Amino acid sequence: MAKVDNCSLPSKGWSLVNKIKTNFVLVLITVLIVLLILIPFVRLILSSFQLGHPAMPQGWTIKNYLSAYSLPIFYQALGNTISISSVSTIVTLAIATLFAWMIERTDMPYRNLAWILILIPMAIPGVLFALSWVLLLAPKTGAINLLLRNILEPAGIHLTQGPFNIYSLGGLIFITGLRGVTTIFLMIVGAFRLMDPSLEEAARVSGASGAGTFFRVTLPILMPAIFMAAIFEFVVCMESFEAPLAVGLPAGIYVLSTLIYFTVQLRAPINYGLGSVFGVTYMLFLLLLLLIYRRAVGYSENYATVTGKGYRPRVISIGKWRYLAFALFALYFLLTVAAPFAILFWASLMKSYHVPSFEALKFASFANYREIFSTPYILKVAWNTVIVMGVTATITMIVAFLVSWIVVRVKMHGSALLDIIVFLPRSIPGIVIALAIIMTCLSPPMRYLGIYGTLWVTILALVVSNIAFGTRLMNSAIVQINKELEESAFVSGATYLKTLFAVTLPLLFPSFVSGWVWVAIHSFRAFSIPIMLSSKQNEVLAILMWHYWTEGSVSLLATLGVILTIILIPLTLVLRRSVVRMTRQD
Repeated sequence: MAKVDNCSLPSKGWSLVNKIKTNFVLVLITVLIVLLILIPFVRLILSSFQLGHPAMPQGWTIKNYLSAYSLPIFYQALGNTISISSVSTIVTLAIATLFAWMIERTDMPYRNLAWILILIPMAIPGVLFALSWVLLLAPKTGAINLLLRNILEPAGIHLTQGPFNIYSLGGLIFITGLRGVTTIFLMIVGAFRLMDPSLEEAARVSGASGAGTFFRVTLPILMPAIFMAAIFEFVVCMESFEAPLAVGLPAGIYVLSTLIYFTVQLRAPINYGLGSVFGVTYMLFLLLLLLIYRRAVGYSENYATVTGKGYRPRVISIGKWRYLAFALFALYFLLTVAAPFAILFWASLMKSYHVPSFEALKFASFANYREIFSTPYILKVAWNTVIVMGVTATITMIVAFLVSWIVVRVKMHGSALLDIIVFLPRSIPGIVIALAIIMTCLSPPMRYLGIYGTLWVTILALVVSNIAFGTRLMNSAIVQINKELEESAFVSGATYLKTLFAVTLPLLFPSFVSGWVWVAIHSFRAFSIPIMLSSKQNEVLAILMWHYWTEGSVSLLATLGVILTIILIPLTLVLRRSVVRMTRQD
């Protein structure tokens, strides 16, 4: 018996070695991904317990936590973050749910046009959207406020500013609430399309009105999907940075993201330890929300209403309300696309900004566009942006493809844990990811690589930020591919990598391209990560626009914004075909 045991031990050992050799590339990828994601966040946690600069720490302490949690501004920022996120989520959810119902289940006119137009707000970078509304609703010089004051003047109402003030909690909620509608619409529109309509029909047969059926039957049936969307949107609002920076900071309204930015970028002296505490607290709060979200996803299967029988949901006639419904959608499009783009285009025609008026038309010209395309530094920044966009999207999707294949196909020991690790950045704000990367790159041994202040540090942070989306998309796509095709390649002597890139990836190419475009768009318009990591060597267009704004060069900011929007709209609409395939059965 002992002899058998002695022989079996080396056998098991060689078996493990052979498995590692056979799967060396997969094991290497797994290790690199774990290090890529976990090391920055572990370093951030360690920095929260250290004094001094990350490159030269001066010892361990808990004073950072004591200082942070004794500051009144921390609790003000936390309260503002929660209140703004809560109200904005309600606003976003109400608008998105209404539009999903109108577009998918009613006879609202121009529904296909509305389906296309509702995607376009994604093409406007968040910082540009916020700054355009500052131009429209600044209390003294906002174009809409000036128009309203001129209208009210003959009625004897004399105002020196307002009536609206974008620099307020209401202004932040307004901007944040409108920005999230497209994403939430895409999350819930499929549920409206695919739900079993028999329950609604039974309610109408029983004498229920259209409104009664909607509120008593349709909404309760879809509540799990809506609840998951609400949690997701709340997390997104918690992460919001552009609007709080452009609108909140000038008004003295801090949220957690701007408090971190102020502490490690604007405050003198910079306090990395305090900023790390804020970052860790922020991260833990959102991790809790992520756990709630995942539990809600798990429970949602108990409330499935889509069955295997053939049916097509009946379009509901809303009679005389049809055109009012489209008018509501048109108002949303006006607020999210037409008005912001119009004020930016107007400003781009002015050498120095003038409020829209017939008198100011004499100053209009395309000189700013000629300056943009003839300035070497702007062209360099544009090239940096293209590199960041393309390299980030390519690396993210290749890594996501390999990781998803390991998780779905190989099912090695710990593959489930790997799936959780790559999803972890979904719950971590971009501002915290950037801070974690800073802590890592300023500390040995990473600081010896010299990537801090280069494009590579921005790309690294954006890959970490987007990897969760890439793996979710690839997981779903790989599940749909029959593994017998890959097994045939293995039997024919193909290696893992050759099989993956010659057999599996071509079959997944439509999903891969959709993910690539999504990551590219979000990298192109990213703001919170680049602004934390920016330098003269790695500046991108979103940061250049912000610098123009802070320097008072509104016209150049607007010109860049118009160009960016025109570029991003076609890229955004490229996603429509894949989105429609997932949410509609055209």
